[in-house]
Amino acid sequence: MTSIQSNHGIIVTGGDFTSGKTIVVTTTTGSDSHEAVKRPATDAGPSVFIVHGHDHAMKLDLKNYLQNVLGLPEPIILHERPSLGRTIVEKFEEEAANVDLVMVLLTPDDRGARATDSDDLKRRARQNVVFELGYFLGHFGRRSGKVILLHSGPLELPSDITGLIYIDISNGIEAAGEAIRREIHRLELSE
Repeated sequence: MTSIQSNHGIIVTGGDFTSGKTIVVTTTTGSDSHEAVKRPATDAGPSVFIVHGHDHAMKLDLKNYLQNVLGLPEPIILHERPSLGRTIVEKFEEEAANVDLVMVLLTPDDRGARATDSDDLKRRARQNVVFELGYFLGHFGRRSGKVILLHSGPLELPSDITGLIYIDISNGIEAAGEAIRREIHRLELSE
């Protein structure tokens, strides 16, 4: 474990990034301390972040498929990561910083309508899912292919993403498995 103090009172504590183990980096400025989880790159495949709403079975099916069928490293699911005293936005930004690929589960978890059409409720993805989708599209770029949309059931999509291609997972992750595998394989070949 190393510890370095700068002239500005910032202390950075770290570890061996080449060991392949997850480490925690602590940055201290005055009385404030901040920790960030850093995971080194692996040869096992891309680091995947799963964006999800309330369909926990679908989330776990996707995690299982990526990890146990495709042999990828354990995907990042935000609520499964330690908070380390961070706000939800800090936790999201720091966990999202080291990923190579994002799988966005667009599932019909909420209902909503325009204020003038309050009787015409439509199924929608959770607001956090739409926010995180936008974050990752902004981060990676729409044409990177690193943000993969997985869509299930009748769902009103935000008009800004109309026309984006998605993988239909209405019949389950396994049924869509070949399409998911092709997208990941294409990305691995392009890098």
